[in-house]
Amino acid sequence: MESDAMISGGKTSVEKKDTAKPETSSASVQGRSKNKKIGLIIRSIVSVIILGLLFGFLMNKATVFITPTIRKQMLFQRFVMLKMFLAAVGVSMLSAAVLELVRKNLYTKVLVDDIEDNCRRGVLHYVAGGSLIGLGMVICGSCPGTIFVQVGSGIFNSLFTSLGALLGTYFYFIVIHDRSIKERLPSNALVFRRLPDILHTPSAVLHILFGLAFLGGAIGLEYFVPWRSDIDYYFQERSYMNRGNMFTSVFHMAAWPPALCGAGVGLLQLLFVVLLSRTLGASSAFAVLAAQICRIKSIGRAIPSLNSYTFGLENYVTFLFGVSAVLGSALSSTVSETIPLGAENGTNILASILGGFLLFVGARCAGGCTSGQGISGTTHLIIGSLITTACIFGSGIVFGFCFSWTKTEWFY
Repeated sequence: MESDAMISGGKTSVEKKDTAKPETSSASVQGRSKNKKIGLIIRSIVSVIILGLLFGFLMNKATVFITPTIRKQMLFQRFVMLKMFLAAVGVSMLSAAVLELVRKNLYTKVLVDDIEDNCRRGVLHYVAGGSLIGLGMVICGSCPGTIFVQVGSGIFNSLFTSLGALLGTYFYFIVIHDRSIKERLPSNALVFRRLPDILHTPSAVLHILFGLAFLGGAIGLEYFVPWRSDIDYYFQERSYMNRGNMFTSVFHMAAWPPALCGAGVGLLQLLFVVLLSRTLGASSAFAVLAAQICRIKSIGRAIPSLNSYTFGLENYVTFLFGVSAVLGSALSSTVSETIPLGAENGTNILASILGGFLLFVGARCAGGCTSGQGISGTTHLIIGSLITTACIFGSGIVFGFCFSWTKTEWFY
């Protein structure tokens, strides 16, 4: 009996020990999963801070953020903005070609996610949104991405542009969104199609061809219009290296070749996809900021479409990119001793608010801005993004020339 009891007790002990193993194993797996999740969060935060700093720094060095540069681009009196845009899209496309050849599954996932984000937007959204962005760019002399750069450089009126951006974001989500975006469009809708599908040509091939063409356009413009003669005089006299340490002297320069800075921004696209599994975009940061009012539950229930931007790592990362871009611009201006920039590099208060308002109503209508649709969407060769980009520059050019015919100077 005693022996049986011992045996029985032994069995019980063994059984308890055996049943404990799966529990321990399960806890270990959960622990590893939790640690992995924390590691991914930390990596995302660190990555987006670095990318935001680089974005703000490069945009600042290109001097593409000052109001006269943006307005005079629409009149073809300066080409800084076009050089930077062409170089950014060109290198971004070449980066996409590399991703398709090396990390095709990752690139396809990011592409599908970008199309899915705009699955309820049709041609009218892209035309209206792009046109409003172009109009807003001329009025306030900024675009959604450069607002962060203007704030970082110390242009005072950029704060009023930011106010207009928030007002435009609220107006869109309260008045427009639920009335204009209802049914999901069919997957074969024109705006979702890509040039590779229409031309029956491998995507990587078109990315290489268009990438080289865009990059060649930026280099060609630089050849005919040298960058130092193309930038504002204030930056011209501060764009030369001093004798001494070449490394520190380069960063001390107030301006760099815009095509070079654009190529750097295009290269950020590759890093965005690899490190964050997403593409470059700036305007959503204001939606995240505006959405924080939805933490008040009654407001969140009243504006459910904006409420979706309130919480979540993806939203926090988006906002952190905007903050980092401000800091990157401030770092560039501080190193080059150009902070704060004077009021002549911005515009008046009314124009700042109105332009910011139009910019962000347009950006939300189109589902992106000059970064999200202009650089990233064009890189994907998506028809909807190409329509948006054409309308941005088309409306900006038309409005710019119409106003210049009635005024000798920019009075607004």
